[in-house]
Amino acid sequence: MKQISLSIPENLLEASKEYSEEYGYRTVQELIIDILRKRVILENAERYREIEERMKKGIGVKKMNQKDAMKYLRDL
Repeated sequence: MKQISLSIPENLLEASKEYSEEYGYRTVQELIIDILRKRVILENAERYREIEERMKKGIGVKKMNQKDAMKYLRDL
C-alpha cells in the first residue's frame, strides 16, 4: 500500500471521526479508502454503462470485419 499525505479542514476531520465511529470504521483512513473505492468503482461502472448504451445505439462505434478487428487489436 502507498502512503500519501492529506490536508483537510479540522471540522471535516472531526465529522469524519464521528462518522467512522458511528458506522464501524476502525480509523478515518479506513473510511477514506472505502469512500474512494466506492466512488471510483461506481463512476467507472456508470461510465461503462454509458459506453455500452452508446455502442448498442451505434454511436461512436467503428464497424469492421474480423480481419480488420484483429489488426486493430494487435496495433493497440
